[in-house]
Parts: sequence; structure tokens; C-alpha cells
Amino acid sequence: MEKLVHNNSIAIAKAIGIFFMVVGHSGCPQSIFRFIYLFHMPLFFFCSGIFFKEMSSIVSVGTYLKKRIKGLYIPFVKWAVFFLILHNMFMKVGLYNAYYGFEGGTAFYTISDIFQRLCKILFIMNGYEELLGGFWFIRSLFVSCLLIAVFSLIFRRRFKYKYWLLCLLFLVLTVLIRRISPDIEFWREISMGCLGAMFYILGYLLMPYFRLWQNWYSALLLCFSLLFFFYYFKNGISMGCGYNKVVPFSLSAISGSLLTICISKQIDNRNSLLKYVLYYIGNHTLVILALHFLAFRFVSYIISVIYGVGIIHVAEHPVIKDVSILPNYWWTIYCVAGIAIPLLLNRFWQVITILIRKKNE
Repeated sequence: MEKLVHNNSIAIAKAIGIFFMVVGHSGCPQSIFRFIYLFHMPLFFFCSGIFFKEMSSIVSVGTYLKKRIKGLYIPFVKWAVFFLILHNMFMKVGLYNAYYGFEGGTAFYTISDIFQRLCKILFIMNGYEELLGGFWFIRSLFVSCLLIAVFSLIFRRRFKYKYWLLCLLFLVLTVLIRRISPDIEFWREISMGCLGAMFYILGYLLMPYFRLWQNWYSALLLCFSLLFFFYYFKNGISMGCGYNKVVPFSLSAISGSLLTICISKQIDNRNSLLKYVLYYIGNHTLVILALHFLAFRFVSYIISVIYGVGIIHVAEHPVIKDVSILPNYWWTIYCVAGIAIPLLLNRFWQVITILIRKKNE
């Protein structure tokens, strides 16, 4: 078991969030999907912001950006380049093909294709493989951090409600950008970054008042809030929602994030196996984010063998869509594989690394 330290409840909350993310990609029933998307991605921005420290000088901003580059940009590039290198191999083994995929299929990359995608990865954090589809979050979180750094310099002078003002500003910018800007990728990324920045700062602002809303009355109120928004958004919702839904979505996301942290705190207060398992998962969310779609492909291969579905369907993203011939429990198997396989692969890599180091000593 991993040694537990302070802030265990935040690691547990991240574990719950990554579990919801995998479930949301697994082809789960629509009602579960709609509930998860009320708050699960804002939860990660919220948890990231909890550890934020105020910035009031160029030096502090520089230190902040260095940490974000090390913690977000560099892991993004490593994983994106790794999967880029494996693209043609994935084509050969059937994980990709020309008929199925996120955008309807792909092809073998030429040297020129690889170079163009590499430039996008390095300079605009784009062009990554469909198996890394969840990496939009890392890019958006990095953009959010850049925006926070810029506005912290603009509002360099300290005053009491500085970050509350920034929070409101990012919310207004999100609405305005989605209302009046052209529907192009640049502005979509900026608006997503602004919305993420708002949730990020809220994590920092609300946690000092944790004891005020960590009680059964508040938890019940948060549950009712989520239930209300579940029925309010009849067709589902996400962080990419239209300008007229940004405010109600923000309220549902805040409710879900606070409720998740309340639950996480209760789990952390009990000495149970669940606590240790969630803590471990919460400290390995990146590897699950990076590998869960790949793990899904293994499950799709098993389905193709058992039910005689054409092997070509293994490349469907994220899961085999035509599930009418399948028992309705396969989405749960996708979920288990999406968490367990990345953790096992990560552990295997750690063991190999240790053995190599010992051999070289």
C-alpha cells in the first residue's frame, strides 16, 4: 500500500473523477452519461486549483509557469510523441484502420505527416493521436494556467477580492467568446481555458471554507442541486456548452465538485481498503488518462472474437458502437479494463525500470 499523507481526500476525489471519465467513455447508459458530464471534468480543474498560491510578482509567475510546464506540457509532449511513433504499428495490428475511428478512420503516416503532427504537438499542443483523446484536458488546463498567470500580472497589485474578480472575469469572457467569436479552434480553446480557469480559481477560493459546507445538510443540498440540473439539461451538457448554458453548467459543476470532495473526505476518514485503492488510483490519473482508450481496444478485440463481430470494428472509437447484439454489461467491462490495464502496464514499466537500474549499478 502507498503511504498516505495530507490531502488524501483530494487524491481520492481525483480517483472518483478519473473513474467517472472512464465510465463516460465506455458506452454506459445515457442516464449515467448525462449525470457524469454535469461535473466530472470541472472537478479536475477544481482539484488542481486547490493547491494554487497567489502571485503578485514576475518572479512568482515565472515559478508558477515553470511548474506548469514540468507538470503539464512535458508529460503531454512525451505521451503524444510516444503514440505518434506507434501510429503506423497500430495501423498494422488493426487498432487503427481507414474505416473506423474518432473522425471516420485514418491512414499510414508519411514522414511529412509525422513532422507536421510533431510540430503541432510541440507548438500548439495539438495533433495528438485519437487514443489520447482525453488529453484535451491537459491542453485546456495548461491554457487555463497561462491565462491565470497573465491576468495575475495584469492585476499585480494585491487587494482583498482580487481572485474573486478574476473568477467573475473568466466566466464573463467564456460567455462573450462563445457568443460573439468565430467558431474556430483558437477561440474554442481560449473559451475552454477561461472556463477551466474559473473552476481552477474556485478550487483555491472555496477550500478555506471547507468546514462550512462539509456537513450532511450541505451534502443533501448539493445532491438536490445535481438532481435539478440533471433534469434541467435534458439532452446532456459538457464544458463545451453554448454561451447560454455556461452559467447553469457552472453551478452544476461546482455542486458536483463540492459533493465529490465531501464524499472523498468521508472515505478518507475511514480506514478501509477502498481508501487505499482510491488513493493509489488518484495518484496515477495521468497514466489512466493516457492509456484507457488503448485498453478499450483490447476489450473490443475480445468482443470481436466472442461475438463474431468483424475485426475491423476493433478500431471503433472509443468502443464498439453497435452493441445491439451484446449483453448490456459490456460497458462495465470496458470500465474495469480502462482502469486496471493502465495501472498494470504502469506497474510493469516501473518493475522493468528498477531491474534495468539494478543491472547497470
